[in-house]
Amino acid sequence: MPMNVFIEPSGRLIEPFLDSPGASPIQGIELHAWQARAFREAGLAVVESPKPPCLVVPDTVLITSSGVQRFIEGCAGKNGVLVLKSSVFGEQTVPVQPHVTPVEAGWRFEKIRCLFSEGECADVLFDPEEKIISTPTPEYYIGISEMKMGIPKHPVMTLHHWVHILWANQLMGGWEALATPMWKWVVRGLWAAVRSRSMNKWKVLGKMNVIGRGCDIHHTAVVEGCKIGDGASVGPHCFVRASTIGAGSTLMAGAQVELSVLGERCIVTQQTVLKSCVLYPEAVASQYLMQLCVLGRQVVTTGGAFTMDLNFEGDIRVPLDGTLHSSGQRVLGGAFGHRCRIGTGFWMASGRMVPNDYFLIRDPSQVLAKLPPDLQDQGPLKVAGRFLEPLTLQAPKSQPAASEQS
Repeated sequence: MPMNVFIEPSGRLIEPFLDSPGASPIQGIELHAWQARAFREAGLAVVESPKPPCLVVPDTVLITSSGVQRFIEGCAGKNGVLVLKSSVFGEQTVPVQPHVTPVEAGWRFEKIRCLFSEGECADVLFDPEEKIISTPTPEYYIGISEMKMGIPKHPVMTLHHWVHILWANQLMGGWEALATPMWKWVVRGLWAAVRSRSMNKWKVLGKMNVIGRGCDIHHTAVVEGCKIGDGASVGPHCFVRASTIGAGSTLMAGAQVELSVLGERCIVTQQTVLKSCVLYPEAVASQYLMQLCVLGRQVVTTGGAFTMDLNFEGDIRVPLDGTLHSSGQRVLGGAFGHRCRIGTGFWMASGRMVPNDYFLIRDPSQVLAKLPPDLQDQGPLKVAGRFLEPLTLQAPKSQPAASEQS
């Protein structure tokens, strides 16, 4: 009998965007499309009720066809619940996930089951087969000597929070690279070396881009290992590495985009730096430096706004369903809901999120607005709230003589 799949509604709306999980963008593709692809390639038909034999998953799940097949085979014709094997990948992605329980072997995903009959489910260990990438860091920086990322061959996670959208984009970018057969990488590398006329790794990487039709890339821009959508524009002296740039997006002069995913028709303004960020379509990033952030549709951030992204003392906590949860990360930015407008002089603590349609500005009482005339002979002038006034320098008090001190 063929195996079916039942996608169980979670009722989840991911804050601050208030979108269903299926609308979450992952490497430019919405989650529901990733699910449809995985189940189609695994030969499963989506059904309206969980009648055995049936795979049951929540509508929040991100899984690939190989992961689906691996879990079903591991059940061996008996009811099973997925237990993700202890791994760096798991440590990175299980925080802030409801219905995920720590067990001795790893983490039990209570909502991912394979049903062959009525009755209880036994634990089925699921090995993601990760490749670990390590980056040395000064231990005095964030308390660890190296940062690790586990890139799984068989990813499985659920999306309940904006941090999951961020992590899913990071991991699936790595998964796509890991899923590509080695012989294809060898052929691409050799062809890139021929075109660059060099074996220098940076020159070769610069020839390993996938560039769409009608793109305008300035000859001074550095673009390495990227996917650039149709009609995108990359301005003078831009630096773009290991990123996905959506169709019709614009990177203005001097913009830097690294390890990030931009949706269609996004704008990154002059000298703006994005590192490991996710932008929904039509977002505008103008912040000087933005790291590990998620920007919703038609968000506008401006220069002089800053999202703090580092906690020296411990893991950054984020809210879910009225409770604060550890993100497991000491470096994390923030999220901006759809259509937010963020003015200059705005600072936000790490791990926070701005709801949809908020318009945030600097306190007007701290913005210089009154410039009286005829102050040019008054010496230094200071900004006092909204006003400009002469700076009064008081002479230091004279010190008593030595004999007076004694």
